[in-house]
Amino acid sequence: MPHATGKITARELIDLQSHLMLESTLVGQFNHFARECTDPQFGQLCQNLAHSRMDCLQKLAQHTNIAPIQ
Repeated sequence: MPHATGKITARELIDLQSHLMLESTLVGQFNHFARECTDPQFGQLCQNLAHSRMDCLQKLAQHTNIAPIQ
């Protein structure tokens, strides 16, 4: 929930950084699974999940005024 002052606490920043790292790791893992699996349907599912997690990562970065993550 946003604060009335618009300031973020140190704890919130740490939590946000942890969540961004988690999202980034998930994107990498799903992309890896998509490349390595032999089942086309499972590969597509992994690719879709990677795109979904990347969208979440980008939205989170936007809301924190962080430059887009590549």
